[in-house]
Amino acid sequence: MIRNRLWIGLALIFLPLVGRTLWYHRGFYRPPAPIQLPAYSEFSPPQPPVGEVAIELPDAAPADEGPLAGPPKVVLFDRSHSNRFSMPELRSLTAALSSQGGRIEVLDSSFAFDELGLEGRLKYASSYVVVAPSVLFSPSEVTAVERFVEHGGRLLVVLDPTRTGSGFDIFGFFILSASEDVSTANQLLESFDLAFSDDYLYNLMDNEGNFRNVLLRNFGEHPLTAGLQTVALYAARSVQTENGTPLLSGDAATLSSLTDTGGGLAAAALDPGAQTLALGDLSFMIPPYDMVADNARFIQNLAEFLLDGERRPDLDNLPFVFSGPVSVVQSADFALQAETLVALQEMSTALLPAGVSLSFPEDVPADSDLLVLGLFKPDPELEELIEPLGLVLPAEASDGRLAAPGFGSFNPAGIGFVGLARSEARTTLVLLASDQAGLVSLLETVGQGLLSDCLLSDTSALCQVGEGAGLGSSEPLEFDLSFEETFNE
Repeated sequence: MIRNRLWIGLALIFLPLVGRTLWYHRGFYRPPAPIQLPAYSEFSPPQPPVGEVAIELPDAAPADEGPLAGPPKVVLFDRSHSNRFSMPELRSLTAALSSQGGRIEVLDSSFAFDELGLEGRLKYASSYVVVAPSVLFSPSEVTAVERFVEHGGRLLVVLDPTRTGSGFDIFGFFILSASEDVSTANQLLESFDLAFSDDYLYNLMDNEGNFRNVLLRNFGEHPLTAGLQTVALYAARSVQTENGTPLLSGDAATLSSLTDTGGGLAAAALDPGAQTLALGDLSFMIPPYDMVADNARFIQNLAEFLLDGERRPDLDNLPFVFSGPVSVVQSADFALQAETLVALQEMSTALLPAGVSLSFPEDVPADSDLLVLGLFKPDPELEELIEPLGLVLPAEASDGRLAAPGFGSFNPAGIGFVGLARSEARTTLVLLASDQAGLVSLLETVGQGLLSDCLLSDTSALCQVGEGAGLGSSEPLEFDLSFEETFNE
């Protein structure tokens, strides 16, 4: 009996162990067969199409022609509107600009403390580049940009759907309600018949490794698309224009994320005047994407576009109306005194940002811009320079009054006249007054660009420079509002 109980006890102890072992036992260990690895040495991953372009350096001036006649063209990059990019990201574009003789200037967030600011720098810049802005432009800035383009300046606005979110103000404080890039850019582009869509382009059928990396092969007719066969863009917004020129367009399979429809969607377009370019992608300029397909050639074409514009500044751009070195020519009746030299030094300093210098040659050079200083008296040496302005000097009028096209005739006492004339050879800025003190005062006004209190047209101005019977008197000026001549040859 006791022995049976012993066996029962042992069974109760060992049977669960044996049952558990049999239940969970998966057989005896057998080494696995060797894993067949891919032949990595024979594997060729897909590669993006790589383009090649040689950066063309500007031709050096022949040794017998001396230095270049004019200052380099200035390309102004905006970083004053909480722009979401860094200048090193654009080194492929800036290198192409520098290789073609352009000068890079950056307007950063400290522009509020800059004496010139955006409006001042646009007076001498050749091109203005805005990338991924997030703070709205002021009405005066929009007007300044419109006038800049109207007078021959080039404008490039670049967006990228990956550069969105909140931003910072000029003092570095975080802005929760920072304006989005599309609304900010469209505010600037509204008057140029260009607008960005709040989308990105994609292509599921033909792309560069990702559906958002679109390959564009439909190009508008313009030097910007010269030499292009394929451009690869990485997350690009679409651009609309009614009367402008779509430059980079997708095929029927290139769709918009906003509508999931496509057919001829453009990622870049020019305004009707071919002065403003809206471009929906920034990433294609950043290495290594700048060397994919024909991207490098397109970047080279962008640099040429920014430098090929011809500015036509008017008196609103004072003192930045010159295109090269300036020779000062004065009337024999006007002596260079201490006050005059101080005013000329101030103007010379003001012109430094534009790379323009003043000189005082004994004879009038044939290939230099001119600053002419004189009095309201006939001077045979200045007659040829003043003649294009159409003035009738007091000594030449029967009533002893000064007559200026567009302003009629008036008593010249206390009045200074500013005239701008252009020819293929040079730009001539003429300053005339009744006496030396008035001429010095006028020179100071022009040097500081302070013509807000003057009667102003595109090419001439009348300013009060002293006491007299002219401006500021009870005798009204007579205006010929039908006059439309611009004095430009």
